[in-house]
Amino acid sequence: MIQTFKAELIEKSNLTSDVLFLSFKVPKNFTFKAGQFVTMILKLDQVQKPRSYSILSPPSKIGFLDFCVKIIDNGFASEIFRELEIGDDITIKGPLGHFIFDEKTENEHWFIGVGTGVTPLYSMIKEYSDSGKILKLLFGEKTQKDLLFHDEFLQLKVNHPNFEYIPTLSRGTWNGKTGRVQKYLLGDLQNKTFYICGLKELVIETKELLLNKGVIPLNIKFERYT
Repeated sequence: MIQTFKAELIEKSNLTSDVLFLSFKVPKNFTFKAGQFVTMILKLDQVQKPRSYSILSPPSKIGFLDFCVKIIDNGFASEIFRELEIGDDITIKGPLGHFIFDEKTENEHWFIGVGTGVTPLYSMIKEYSDSGKILKLLFGEKTQKDLLFHDEFLQLKVNHPNFEYIPTLSRGTWNGKTGRVQKYLLGDLQNKTFYICGLKELVIETKELLLNKGVIPLNIKFERYT
């Protein structure tokens, strides 16, 4: 059920030079499915605009909503988030969206994201890491310092043999994989469900690649960021 409520900021930190972590206290009766988003009603200088953000935290974290937001110079929402202080509140409406985990399939679950597109994928992975289902994350970034939740994903991989983490960088040098995430969609891709999240170009290119490799549309789920 879609709700509208006030959410109080209880934690704020920098994940990278241009990505903020925000945590809000919300009503305990607010529920959602991993992968969904909410709309924030933001106000700046008498101007009010809605902005949508995927939920980072898993549904099992009751009473709180976490977000991972990219800060853009002169961006309407970015200016608000820069100034937002602990104890401030904003209006949130949700949950919204159909980009959710397919609990019924026996397929492997492959998550493909770049940048803050990892946000809803993180929520799904955290929520289902104990399920025993096979989960694989292909996560692309420009440089190693931009890899969000890198250490957490590495530890999750250690603690959960059913989870595989494949980070890849498009710039710089390191000991891991390099290049675009799509180049690691190899082998037989049947009996797998894919979850893609990121900018329009990533989503379109990855969808086309999967379809050309014989993946049926039913097994391709996506969320496009603008």
